[in-house]
Amino acid sequence: MDTLTLARFFCEMSLMEMDLVEERGSLLASACLLLALISKDLGGWCPTLQFHSGYRTSDLAPVVRKLYEMLLAPADDKLRAIRNKYSHKVFFEVASLPLVDADILEKALSQ
Repeated sequence: MDTLTLARFFCEMSLMEMDLVEERGSLLASACLLLALISKDLGGWCPTLQFHSGYRTSDLAPVVRKLYEMLLAPADDKLRAIRNKYSHKVFFEVASLPLVDADILEKALSQ
């Protein structure tokens, strides 16, 4: 449940990101889930997820990179409410988790 909550946090954070507005909802949601899986060291995009989503890791990689860059940026006041929401115990305090290392992310996206 905490991994799903982390993916939801990434999705909500992306709502104010103009570079991500043009992305299909299913693609964005899949990219958020992939980033959460990598962040929690639960592996990458498995064949089951690929089958059910219709997306390969190579389809998701550009969006995951945009999400990662968005999360690296300094905290924006517009997004404070989202960060506060996901800092509570009921949301597993996912907003306070450190971002995955860029090298680990790239290795997972290249598989």
